[in-house]
Amino acid sequence: MKTLLIVSIVSLVPAYMLANAETPNHTEINKQIEEIKPPRTGVQAADVLKTESPFILVKTGKDGKKTTYAVKRKVKLPPLKLESAINKSVKINGKWYKEGDRIRQYTITKVSTDEVLLTSKSKELKLFQNHANDKIDFNVN
Repeated sequence: MKTLLIVSIVSLVPAYMLANAETPNHTEINKQIEEIKPPRTGVQAADVLKTESPFILVKTGKDGKKTTYAVKRKVKLPPLKLESAINKSVKINGKWYKEGDRIRQYTITKVSTDEVLLTSKSKELKLFQNHANDKIDFNVN
């Protein structure tokens, strides 16, 4: 029984430490930790939308013939909202971008003080800052 307990605890220790019965090499461990620290970039939402569905359905018609077709996915992304524009940088949906950056299928092509122009292969999209604020009241005398 004691042997099983020791094996289960020892299985958490790296195998090379057990084989050589050495003390841990902290320099090597720190080096491995540093290698995994840099942020990893994931897949952009636009690229996910371009992938084909892995699900295939089979439909049997009245004549008994089977037809296969892929399931169409409907992904609803939140609308793009311009929150701030400073110099050539913009904050859209809580994230900062600069001219030339991509957001979804668009490239940020022009930034001005209160609007940004996004272009894709087939569309142009202008985002404007919403300056309306119900809490501010200007009285002109």
